[in-house]
Amino acid sequence: MHMSRQTRGIGLVLGSAASNQTGAALGAMAFPTLTPVGVVAVRQIVTAVALMATIRPRVRGLTRRQWLPIIGLAVVFGVMNLGLYSAVDRIGLGLAVTLEFLGPLTIAVCGARGTVSVGCALTAALGVVTLTRPGPTTDYVGIGFALIAALSWACYILLNRSVGRLVPGVQGSALAASSPRACGCPLRSAG
Repeated sequence: MHMSRQTRGIGLVLGSAASNQTGAALGAMAFPTLTPVGVVAVRQIVTAVALMATIRPRVRGLTRRQWLPIIGLAVVFGVMNLGLYSAVDRIGLGLAVTLEFLGPLTIAVCGARGTVSVGCALTAALGVVTLTRPGPTTDYVGIGFALIAALSWACYILLNRSVGRLVPGVQGSALAASSPRACGCPLRSAG
């Protein structure tokens, strides 16, 4: 039985969303022991080990044109995760991931065609504003972290598209996830 491209796409989006939310929830439970920065570092190390072992990306022979978006993807990935976990620590999981979702929502709206799609996106954005309910006790720093994560997620989507065009398969994404920048670590100079 062959699934349609649309059905596969919907399944991938739902699986990705479930994985993202589950990972964020499990990571938030480790805050008392690891702090948000520690959780990001542990998640990134596990991701790097898994991807390097299974994908085994080719490092040699990549050009500067290929490395630039890979490094950009690594930086954006680290900022996205640090922003999300810092937001979760301040404003809670539900609001943080809701605000973070504005990143992919913005990408979808920019590519939307037709008034129904745009209307649905605007309704979703209105729902996000309603959930945020700014007031005197609002943690604007936490909201800011979540919005940084949202912007980073949008950039992550666009950079992944570029990396996918320049580097075969998922090698570029594996290299980006394995980069020291992805966990917020400074790059050491080779000299």
